[in-house]
Amino acid sequence: MKYLLIALVGATTLGVSFSAAAAPDQGKVCPPRALVLPLDHGPRAQSTPYLNQLRKARYEAEVKACKGATS
Repeated sequence: MKYLLIALVGATTLGVSFSAAAAPDQGKVCPPRALVLPLDHGPRAQSTPYLNQLRKARYEAEVKACKGATS
């Protein structure tokens, strides 16, 4: 019984993953989601100020591209 359950769960997982891979591409969401930056200061910093600056620039470029595509 245990092996049957494992086989069913495995088959379901594979089936769902293949159907998700075969789904049509929905494209980019315009406008992009809100920018959330990781903590870049303190004893447990998750990022650096430079990386956050790059993320901000990339986000602004995406917003500009979305505005250009819709107009």
